[in-house]
Amino acid sequence: MLAWQPAMTRPDTFDRARAEAQARSSVGRALTALPVRWFHARLEGAEGIPAQGGALLVGNHSFLGLDGVVLGALVARETARLVRFLGERHLWDIPGLGAILTALGAVPGDPDRAAAMLEQGDLVGVYPGGVDDSFKLSTERYRLQWGARAGFARVAMRARVPIVPVAGLGIDDAYDVVGREKHLGRALFGSPRYDLPIAFGALGTLLPRRAPQRYRVLPAVDTAGDPQRPADVERVRGATFEALDRVLATAR
Repeated sequence: MLAWQPAMTRPDTFDRARAEAQARSSVGRALTALPVRWFHARLEGAEGIPAQGGALLVGNHSFLGLDGVVLGALVARETARLVRFLGERHLWDIPGLGAILTALGAVPGDPDRAAAMLEQGDLVGVYPGGVDDSFKLSTERYRLQWGARAGFARVAMRARVPIVPVAGLGIDDAYDVVGREKHLGRALFGSPRYDLPIAFGALGTLLPRRAPQRYRVLPAVDTAGDPQRPADVERVRGATFEALDRVLATAR
């Protein structure tokens, strides 16, 4: 679940009631426990996530997007709510992967769809840094790679829901990302943004290290304002960025 980018609208076949029932089942609870136990993960401030109604969770991202899996599992365990993540649209072009993401409730990042999900009361997760955040080098660890992206702020303002920043600590310690290859990623997806990271995890493999992870839920950002007015959008974007950056700075 990498990027906030416009994507073609696709039918949303997610069945929330069925997904929630599956998450509460013994199998669902066991699967949820796996990533939490692997990373010794915990969620701090879960009471800051609304018990009902729409809200946009906004956070920092790590290599392979494993943090989304862990955060989703923690939120499900602590609040009994499912997070519907907005994903990098190219993930749905990879055979088989798109079907898995859809079954988990994820959707390609599209502003109109995201706003509709929030308006219908979904808990939605997004990583504004997208692939730039996920593919950053270890020398850039815990530094948000957002640039001037503000689409997430406009969507939350349109839907009139709060933004809940969630800072992921420990998530950039599972791998050493030492460089980027310059051929395969751009050949597949047409841009240097997709140059694949050269990364090493446990014992020099792609298996992630069991670095402890903490996800800190921060106070909600007020999204009141006009989503068509640049100054209002920048206020919301800047408040979200600064809230996360203050916490992430302690882990650099």
